[in-house]
Amino acid sequence: FNTLNNICSLARKKSEETENSIIKLSQIMRYMLQDSNDERVSLDKEVDYLQSYIELQRLRLPESVVVDFTTEGNPENISIEPLLLIPFVENAFKHGVSYQSDSEIKISLQYRAGLLSFSVVNKVVRFPGEVNEQGSGIGLKNVRRRLELLYPGRHRLEIQEQDHQYSVELQIQI
Repeated sequence: FNTLNNICSLARKKSEETENSIIKLSQIMRYMLQDSNDERVSLDKEVDYLQSYIELQRLRLPESVVVDFTTEGNPENISIEPLLLIPFVENAFKHGVSYQSDSEIKISLQYRAGLLSFSVVNKVVRFPGEVNEQGSGIGLKNVRRRLELLYPGRHRLEIQEQDHQYSVELQIQI
């Protein structure tokens, strides 16, 4: 709904980005409603989903927020569990964006010789009076459990928060 509100404001401004934003939203919705029901999806579809999500998030962000998403390797003919990577990216946008100061989110996905490496690094932004939300962290718990079930003994997940920086490092033997 936030994305629809962002697109609505683009339409009011008669922005050239309106059409592209609608297309990105439809791609995200299609992926979530159709492709994510499959047991596995191609890695290139998962990457496309992440890129579309990031582009839509950028609509609401000031220019002081830098989002860097890089990919290396050939994701074709590689399949993974759908929606496995998105919780880390969502958390970076939820907890790593400040409207008062510069913020940066770095996302990297590499695939080489059967090893998928995914990392997300962002500054931790705390707001005055902020209290931990009830149920906070459930997405990460679910991802950990999914990894244990789907890639037993074939994955490594390290999550660290240090010096106001949050980092996720995930490796999966495909």
